[in-house]
Amino acid sequence: MEYGININYFTKQTEMENAAKLVSKAGFRMLDYTPPLLNDNWDFIMQEHLKIFNEYGLKVHQTHAPFNRYGNYGDRHKMCLDRCAEATAIMGAEFMVTHGDEFDLDNLSFSQDAALDYNHRLFLPYVEFAEKNGYKVAFETVFEDNFRNTRRFTSQDDELMKLITSFESSGVVCCWDFGHANISFGKDMPDAIKKFGSLIQCTHLHDNTGIDSHQPPMTGDIDWKAVMSSFRDIGYEGILSIEYAHGSIPEQLMERFTQYTFDSAKYLWNVI
Repeated sequence: MEYGININYFTKQTEMENAAKLVSKAGFRMLDYTPPLLNDNWDFIMQEHLKIFNEYGLKVHQTHAPFNRYGNYGDRHKMCLDRCAEATAIMGAEFMVTHGDEFDLDNLSFSQDAALDYNHRLFLPYVEFAEKNGYKVAFETVFEDNFRNTRRFTSQDDELMKLITSFESSGVVCCWDFGHANISFGKDMPDAIKKFGSLIQCTHLHDNTGIDSHQPPMTGDIDWKAVMSSFRDIGYEGILSIEYAHGSIPEQLMERFTQYTFDSAKYLWNVI
């Protein structure tokens, strides 16, 4: 088993080279990484980062495409999706992870069928691009957020399954986000994992107590023994990739924090 981590999280408090050194020293070899897609010279920055990753024996395993459910990217969303798709190909990553919850709430009436059609049409060009460039598009588990009093498409397992299978492509899979799934499925998460089975090919590993806090593993209320047992049952052989999101770790504590993170992920797989 290999272990990964979203390296961009650490650049809140330190330079990319130091972040790479930290995660490599802790034992990580795989990265979740997305270049600064809003920057005009994003591709140059990405190439500089790749040089650093190579120096420390790190490989970009997956990217995270920007999501625009909350309007953070506005009319720049498609530009960033285009750039992320191109970046994923250039870096030789295996997956571009994305949310399948987009919808034009200002101009369309929401329904499950309308949201399925909207996301299928939005992501079809990226699925086709990924197929041509040898990587996969992975839609991740999300949770109901009641944004603008409207349901969040793919927060239910049947919706996520319908979206993934609508492309009729082996290049469209599921990224299992443990924290999001904990909010959506709770104690039923092991059964949901078995339902998706071999469609689960990459991960976002974090914990919580019912809100999307992206805590380290085993600091929330996920039943990790049951969850990891289900992952073994479906024959998962991919990467366990940590995803932190909130707060930031002081640089003086980063080494100990990163080492604990690696050890906890390894413990989950090898002991539980």
